Amino acid sequence: MTTGQAPITTAPAPRRSPEAEPAVPRELEQPPAHFTNRAEQLAVLDRLLDEPGDRPVVQVLCGLGGIGKSALARQWVHRVRDRFPRGQLYADLGAFNATGPTDTGELLKRFLVAFGIDAKKQPAGLDDLKAMYRTETAGRPLLVVLDDAVSSDQVAPLVPSAPGSIVLVTSRFRLGGLRASHGARRLELTKFNHGHGIQLLSAIVDDERTDEADPHLKKMVSFCDGLPIALHVLGVKLANQPHLSSARAVAQLERLRLAALADHKENLSVTSTFDLSYQDLSPDAAQLYRALGLHPGPEFGLGAATGAAGRSVDDTEELLGELVQSGLLEAQKDRFGFHDLVRLHAEDKAAADPEEAEAARRRILEWYLRAARRTEDTLTVPDQDRIPYEFGDRGPDPESLPGNDDALPWLERERPNLIAAIQAAQAQELPELAWQLAAAMWPLFLLRKHYRDFLTVSQLGVTCAEQWGNPSAKALMLNRSGAACRGAGRFDEAVEYYTAAKQALADGGDQAIAIRSVEGLGLVALAQDRVEDALTHFEEELTYARRLERAHDVNLALVNLGATLVRAGRAAEAVDRLEQAKSLLDAQGDEYNRARAQIDLGRALAHDERFEEARTQLDAAFATMESAGSAFEQARAIHALGDVAKLSGDIAEAKSRYEAALPIYTELNRPEAKPLAEELRSLA
Repeated sequence: MTTGQAPITTAPAPRRSPEAEPAVPRELEQPPAHFTNRAEQLAVLDRLLDEPGDRPVVQVLCGLGGIGKSALARQWVHRVRDRFPRGQLYADLGAFNATGPTDTGELLKRFLVAFGIDAKKQPAGLDDLKAMYRTETAGRPLLVVLDDAVSSDQVAPLVPSAPGSIVLVTSRFRLGGLRASHGARRLELTKFNHGHGIQLLSAIVDDERTDEADPHLKKMVSFCDGLPIALHVLGVKLANQPHLSSARAVAQLERLRLAALADHKENLSVTSTFDLSYQDLSPDAAQLYRALGLHPGPEFGLGAATGAAGRSVDDTEELLGELVQSGLLEAQKDRFGFHDLVRLHAEDKAAADPEEAEAARRRILEWYLRAARRTEDTLTVPDQDRIPYEFGDRGPDPESLPGNDDALPWLERERPNLIAAIQAAQAQELPELAWQLAAAMWPLFLLRKHYRDFLTVSQLGVTCAEQWGNPSAKALMLNRSGAACRGAGRFDEAVEYYTAAKQALADGGDQAIAIRSVEGLGLVALAQDRVEDALTHFEEELTYARRLERAHDVNLALVNLGATLVRAGRAAEAVDRLEQAKSLLDAQGDEYNRARAQIDLGRALAHDERFEEARTQLDAAFATMESAGSAFEQARAIHALGDVAKLSGDIAEAKSRYEAALPIYTELNRPEAKPLAEELRSLA
């Protein structure tokens, strides 16, 4: 190794070395505490274990909502989980989520993370995700639970490859397509009979009120209509209120049912069961219950609940505890959610007071905007001046918002809820708020890419900006749509978006946004090796930024020009531009873009045969990007270290660096992967 050369160990390893043991997920939920009945169905499921192991076995459990499909699945897989030591996966497919079923690509990503494949290193395209999942599941029989599916198409890509795998699917639908495509069996669950209803209620309550001699017991069970979810909620209420006699419980149920009949509701007995627990909530807990019924995503944390409540974190935590104790809210670690029938009940209660519901919905959506903006301020220097937004309230408890150390993990964790919040705001005809939410997700896409979501959110942002009537907002989101396409190698689409952004500003708006459009066109040209076109665009970018007196944009233009001048064979000029940009970005406190400048400066110095200086810049840039969590920029730094080695004559070192960078480009689905692979082949 050349003296002073950075050690190879500074580069992150490929996704997983061939000899490394893959991660073994253990995601199955615990069995229900008071599982009742279903002995016949359990026996049917047991026979799946004796199926020939020449292909994955798919079993569908179908039936009404609240009938106990998930409980049966959880009970059976707990009994047999030890038969699947290579891994057990669980996913909620969200057929009846407020914003629609969970995206299949999102589910594939989560499963791949469970196998130890970092989300930021996964491909963007759905077909590539499917292919990676098939590869990862080949040769390792898995036990997979897919809960609350909406269609066969949603389930099919999640079936693992390995023979001997068992996939248990729960759904209110019969999913006939799975039988055609995967030979799926179907098991339909029916309601509990009276005896089994008493058995479940007795397991939860366990006192004289569930004695078969009690004349009111049959009526209590009848009101639950044979649905385990309703029996569970009633049982929790009775267990928490030992002073409530069975006679009084029946009287309350009858009164509530009559009230429901006056409104011509469906599923009246089950609704009455939920009403019975709801009416016992404190006024504050009942208000929070109604507000949380309007939450856009399927589950939420304490922070979002605090926003919904409009109270302190401590008060909200106490109210959540009351809701969990009532049996109306489910808790899993530090997250909360409703059974979908209970969520519909909460929504129904919220609808009774439209003014309160509108205020609660806005509090929730604005809490997500405040939280996302907090992360934006922590993680990056904004790429554009923020378009102001006037919040509707005094703001939530600051303790409910993510902290600096949790900023990027919070964005990653809440990504589905943020996208759901954008969709909910748009549906509620709040295009300005929807756009602001879309704009606030920028740091996540800058650092973690997620190109499919990046494009989806940016396109939503374009639509909302048009509805809002703000040309600046529209142009900004067109630019981001272009960036999402460019990052995924969809260059023609990227050019269309960047061009449309410039046109959107033709009749007014913030002209500084056009700087990003010109820059984007230059970056596309550079990626396509149209070096002279790229130089033209970046000179225009620099002129534009100077005319508008945009110091930060001037620095970014210098970085782009420097990188392009290296490609044009003008290394000395490139070094001058990049050193200037690096110094100015450092003075502005923009560590991320300073590191970007250092990566290109390292290349320029290497082409100017200043190899040790080049390595110093690249090592520093790599450390910054590793701290920022940007896998792509880490790969660029490693790639550049390979270029330094090649130019200095150390071909073995160059190959090692390229081999470390290539898997990251590949797993991010970056266009840089193909030319780097060709470069590696040329060095063989």
